[in-house]
Amino acid sequence: KVLTKFVAQNEDPKASPNFAAQGGDDMKFLIKLARHPAVDENAALGLLILKTFKILSRKHDNRIAFGAEGIRSVVRFLSAPLNTRIAGEGANVILNICYEKDNVEHVLKSDGVIPLVAFLETPDLDLQANAAGAIQSICFQEQGRISVRECNAIPAIIKLLDCDNQKVQTRAVGAVHNMSSDPEAIRTIRRKNGIPHLIRLLSSEASAICGSAAGALQNVSREVASRQLIRDGGAVPPLSALLFGTDMQAQVCAAGALLNILGPELGENQKT
Repeated sequence: KVLTKFVAQNEDPKASPNFAAQGGDDMKFLIKLARHPAVDENAALGLLILKTFKILSRKHDNRIAFGAEGIRSVVRFLSAPLNTRIAGEGANVILNICYEKDNVEHVLKSDGVIPLVAFLETPDLDLQANAAGAIQSICFQEQGRISVRECNAIPAIIKLLDCDNQKVQTRAVGAVHNMSSDPEAIRTIRRKNGIPHLIRLLSSEASAICGSAAGALQNVSREVASRQLIRDGGAVPPLSALLFGTDMQAQVCAAGALLNILGPELGENQKT
């Protein structure tokens, strides 16, 4: 009853008294409860625990306080979820806590990436979106990008770029953007035919999608082999159009991508 009331009062971040309050919360009891064997067979209780973790993990002090034990208690829900709602809420917690670098390391050590990658191929759109968001968060860190790539997540993420669901698409292209900071990931994105998908998303009406696509292409275009594919794929006109849009981040990424794509050729022309 206590957890039910807490979740009801705080699930909406805009109206959450907990989120508005300063300072952290004592999570020791909740972490202990999450690791109790009885929770493994009680889907309703497990869902409440994860929703409570999600709410608490919106606050910086609580994310810092999670620690290795707290993160292991979340990952265990992902390893054998009783249903897709539990899997999705677990992914949401990972998304939040991985804003902190140390927590990414704990997730990797707890083998938390493997189930998230598996969730990308579920037919449940909410779970796809939550898993992609968690992977996006993990990939802010270099070791996270390496681990995600080694778990063969890139082909599954690329498939989601064609999803009709905007939330799935937004988080998937955001994940690709973060992954593409890794040189080996760039090669995988090219080999798995990710470039045409990114070019198509440059024309999305959603600024978050076209901005992340431009950012990914900016990174990918650092590789010579990818650069030509991007040019031949018709990326220059939509990238140029983004320069005149209203989203500053998309403008910056588009400009960077165009410099990578056209800059070497312009340099050669100036020499002649």
